Amino acid sequence: MASLVIVSLVRATIDDGPPRNSEEQVRAIAKTMKCPVCKSQSVADSDAAASRAIRVEIARLVDEGRSPGEVRTAIAATYGDQVQLIPPGSGFAGLVWILPVVALVAALAAVSSAFARWRGSPGPPPTDEDRALVDEALGHR
Repeated sequence: MASLVIVSLVRATIDDGPPRNSEEQVRAIAKTMKCPVCKSQSVADSDAAASRAIRVEIARLVDEGRSPGEVRTAIAATYGDQVQLIPPGSGFAGLVWILPVVALVAALAAVSSAFARWRGSPGPPPTDEDRALVDEALGHR
């Protein structure tokens, strides 16, 4: 299980590199923007008129030489922050990135602590009745 998790994490962190052309750049940026009229679709996947307009605007801004961050900021200024699928990495919204990691570390610490206690605490010592039962069971074999 641990190796599966490690392989998945490594695979997820490997980057294919930056987009090679402006069309790939537009698609990559559009994947990070939410369609303002659709539910659970990115601008890249939606065929709504609003998404098409955003894709055209993204393409225009990319052709002007703007960075992906500048493009996202410009689109958010026009359509509002609700179109951002990737929360900011700082401020209060940055907790979205850190809280799952903190929760995972705390859960692993709690589980390892519980296992250490269970392994380290011996059971109650055997009583004379327990010894008698064992002797009787071994004697009838």
